[in-house]
Amino acid sequence: MQGPSPTTPVFVACAFKDVAAAEGAIRSLLASGVAPTDVAIGAAGSARPIAGQLAHGLGVRDDVDPDDPLAGAPGLASAAIGSDNINRGAIIGALAGVLAGFALSFIPGVQLIPVDVHYRALATVLLCFIVGSLAGATLGSALAPQRSTHAAFRIVDEIEHHGFAIVAALDSSTAPAAAELLSAGGGLHVMSVPGAE
Repeated sequence: MQGPSPTTPVFVACAFKDVAAAEGAIRSLLASGVAPTDVAIGAAGSARPIAGQLAHGLGVRDDVDPDDPLAGAPGLASAAIGSDNINRGAIIGALAGVLAGFALSFIPGVQLIPVDVHYRALATVLLCFIVGSLAGATLGSALAPQRSTHAAFRIVDEIEHHGFAIVAALDSSTAPAAAELLSAGGGLHVMSVPGAE
């Protein structure tokens, strides 16, 4: 197998319940021609040192983030980028809400909140600020790329139960065969990102 394409790598990932199965799967990948630098393993808690020893013994990387195994996968946003999109949407929505509330407060006969006339402008601006920020945060999340933490949530669940995650960054021509090898080796929740068109 060839190394990953520098432009469009495909991340093939899965989880294993025990270290023996994970080792067998990695050995199968390496025997099929996948470069050791293209394969990584990760675990959490008491399984983390075991994953490190296995990685050292097989010459693969041990840098899979247990909380975000697909970090860096093309087409997916990291947890930090996902949060930034939500925050940006909330700020834009809040500013739009303030402007809309300010404009609405000067239209005669429009009273969104039943308050004293002296507080109408403030109440309308505050209401529109809150609604705008909530709507903006929702749209910021919905319109952004899927978060890598969400795409791999089943793998994260296995890691939390002392499982092991294996992630390989491959080119699109070798990724399907690698996914089949992992699946045949007992891999749980085998996935490819980006998926086949």
